[in-house]
Amino acid sequence: MAEEIDDSDFYRENFSADSDWEVFNAQLAEILQKWDVQNADWGRELRPEELFSCKWQVESETLNLLRNNIAVEYYEAKVSASEVASPEHEEGSNVCLQRTSCHHDLMSSVNSFGPPISSSNELHMLARIYGLRRFIVLHPVNSQFLKSTSEFNFFLSAAAVSSAEVGSVVPIFVQIYDPKWNFYTGLAFAPALRTNFRLIGLDQPQKECLYLMRQLAMFKEKVPASYTQPAMVSVRMTYALDTMRIRMPMNVPFDHGLNSEDIVVSGEVAPLETMHFHALPHGYTPESRTEIYLVYTWPELTEHVAFDSEQSSDFVPSKAPLGQIYLSVEASSYLSCCLQDYQQAGRVTRTLESYVGRNFSGISSGAEAANPLDQLTEHKLKTRRGQYELPSRAGQSKRLPGPMTENELNELLTYLFPDMHPETALFPYAKESFRDKFDPMRIKSAVPDSLVCRLSCLLATCHAHLGGFEGMAQLWAAFTRQLRMLWDNSLSVPGITPGFPDTRTCLLHQKLQMLNVCVDRRVQREAASKRKQQQQQQQQQTQRTVTTNITDDEQEDDDEDDGEFYDCDEPTSASSSPIKAVLSIRPEGRLQRLSEERLLDEPEEFLYIPVTQEPVPKTEDQLQDDAEIMLKLGPGSGLTTQMMCTSLLSDMEAFKAANPRGQMEDFIRWYSPKDWEQVEDESGKISHQLSVRMTTPGNTWQTVWQQAQPVPVARQKRLFDDTNEALKVLQFLETRNMSEIYALTVIPLLHSAILKIIDLFNNAQVEDVFSAQIEQWLSDLCRLSRAHGSDEMPLIKGALDDLAELERRFYQFRCFERLSGYPKRSTQAQVKRQFEEILKNDNCCTIVNKKLSAAGDVLGSSGGSLYDILNPKQDKDMSERLITKDYVIRLDGDAKTAEKGEYLGPQFMRAIVTGEKLRLCGAFTESTTFI
Repeated sequence: MAEEIDDSDFYRENFSADSDWEVFNAQLAEILQKWDVQNADWGRELRPEELFSCKWQVESETLNLLRNNIAVEYYEAKVSASEVASPEHEEGSNVCLQRTSCHHDLMSSVNSFGPPISSSNELHMLARIYGLRRFIVLHPVNSQFLKSTSEFNFFLSAAAVSSAEVGSVVPIFVQIYDPKWNFYTGLAFAPALRTNFRLIGLDQPQKECLYLMRQLAMFKEKVPASYTQPAMVSVRMTYALDTMRIRMPMNVPFDHGLNSEDIVVSGEVAPLETMHFHALPHGYTPESRTEIYLVYTWPELTEHVAFDSEQSSDFVPSKAPLGQIYLSVEASSYLSCCLQDYQQAGRVTRTLESYVGRNFSGISSGAEAANPLDQLTEHKLKTRRGQYELPSRAGQSKRLPGPMTENELNELLTYLFPDMHPETALFPYAKESFRDKFDPMRIKSAVPDSLVCRLSCLLATCHAHLGGFEGMAQLWAAFTRQLRMLWDNSLSVPGITPGFPDTRTCLLHQKLQMLNVCVDRRVQREAASKRKQQQQQQQQQTQRTVTTNITDDEQEDDDEDDGEFYDCDEPTSASSSPIKAVLSIRPEGRLQRLSEERLLDEPEEFLYIPVTQEPVPKTEDQLQDDAEIMLKLGPGSGLTTQMMCTSLLSDMEAFKAANPRGQMEDFIRWYSPKDWEQVEDESGKISHQLSVRMTTPGNTWQTVWQQAQPVPVARQKRLFDDTNEALKVLQFLETRNMSEIYALTVIPLLHSAILKIIDLFNNAQVEDVFSAQIEQWLSDLCRLSRAHGSDEMPLIKGALDDLAELERRFYQFRCFERLSGYPKRSTQAQVKRQFEEILKNDNCCTIVNKKLSAAGDVLGSSGGSLYDILNPKQDKDMSERLITKDYVIRLDGDAKTAEKGEYLGPQFMRAIVTGEKLRLCGAFTESTTFI
């Protein structure tokens, strides 16, 4: 029988190959070594509740095991370093030599209980249960979870072997069962100690297990009998008061039936009032509420001090040494929702024509008027000083497609252009409105409540409540059509700061300023042309009266001379013909004398200031385009010199026309006095000469002076073509797509939103409470408004989150104000002082602190007001409002047992009682000296 067995065919399994468990161990150990988990320096002691407010660093790796992905995550609290060493480090006892950060955290009572409101998503459940500052978690990914004991033991044994191999002092946990249940099992090693972490949950435990006395008995059964000292107990009771709702109904400007005042919601009604009208919605959704929790804590007691059983308990609110109130707010504001929704416009690249059709402005492309016959038959506009009359609507009778009717759209336009509709305007532009709150050096926006801010707010409101993108496009098209109508009738745009485009403001405001400059130049030019024609007509009439005896032939000659004058007056460049050279000797275009200054070469003639062309205004994007062109051409390019010196050439030609015998030195004395320097020779005689930059051979000033001809302003080509620039502005606005409209208006929108919130806070007299948050938000908006270019999309998500948080805090204050019994049982000063504590302490306010009260602290008296208001509620049904009981039991070894060589590690158990359910979380330590 033995001869029939072929060893080569029977034994085919290779027992020398690594198993899956060994491969997983090797990979896990490699990861642990990379994370430096063998570092036993546990740092300083944690401050009270520091673990729940500090930042956490999370590192993650993924391992592949039997086609399953296992995530390995390392959590570490970033605790700031301290120069003061801990007492245990200074003593250097044998017990401390065996301890790690895990053991110190388990025995620390200052982080036993975190806030009942989990305000941070970064805080892991294990940190809340055990108070650990460092730990590692293994769990499956891809919606899989461990559900058998063999799987538990597989990963737990791998964690134990890998930790021992690398000398890890960081606890390692394995997540078991469904992740939503938060069950973990784990272990931690020290040089002579091993700590086992176990969690169990009981849905229907025995009644006595829900109280401290039975829990102490279970705890004593788990720890060795060699512990002689009593256990320390920490207890927290959490009660839930009635959820508070304050109804602040929705208010939408030009709502057309959108306001939510008819919605029936339980709770007090407190409408928000604004002193200044802003075209933004406000109010809070009906689901907004504030949940109120009363938390009573016994920080640290010995096990023999307190009694707690089913029959009687010492843990009642009236005996608690520390009482706190927590407010959890869930409030959604219509203003924040409107701003959040407006971000969608930044991702839409559809053109305006795709919403409202082509030629929505009502004119032909590139033409100033739609039809010459319309200009002859339309009603001529008669402008009045200080107010508007309704301009003609020739070419604009076409209705813009969109969700809003003409009456609704006209109502919005009346709000944007109130000066054009004085009989129906309700909100005229105030000259001094909010000027004290607008600093152009801070926020790159526009004057509050100006046309730019009103338009930005209306666009967001239309997007949120009046038709979405279609309503937004309809309003923008109507706005641009109204601008073109103002330009056609030579009317300036209302609600815009006068003057040249201010680059400290937003680009949209600069464009509208440019349009107003074009209107002013156009009016001045047409008025000057009209005066010139009247003067010419008067001269012709005078000439006809004097020369009544002139023959018909002579009259024809005069007509020919007049024709030559008009041709000469056209804006043409100077000619080098002998006739014009002789005529140029006669001074032209003089404005006034330059004090008593005289020409250097002609001391008998005065130096005259010429009439020059006004400076050329430019917007921010035009300046950027010029800079890019000059950068590409380079400094030595002739076109670059021409672009830089166009205005200088015009001024030099005007100066030569006004001072035919003047030299370049005379021009410098007027144009740039700093370059006319005073020098003193060896004999002490004082003289003047040009500066070095003016005398350098081939410099730009000398080159332009040689090119300049004596041409007065009347015959120069205009440096600024107001008609062309105005059409550029109108075309720029009419060709924007939705994302570009969003980029132009988002900063003024945010600026108007924070001013509206400040206005609401002022009416509620709480601006001083939120002053720090408002200043921080304004600083962030200042940085945001200057961080992007004119064509870039600003990233405003963080700013909108902060703004929504500010509005939630305001709702929370209103609820706390009502909870405090204001105004009957408390003053506003008391409410503000306690609410400032809530802002600083993460939604928490102390209502009783017997330690501070016994020491005579002011908090005992000031906090008593709120405690007294809540006290009647506590006497009635506090037992029915109990939602959670937390018991933490700790037991530690002493120095005497360490001297005997017995290293008794820390023992920890937390019992969480929620209704009839019980969860036990244990961390029991055993000595490995003799194992």
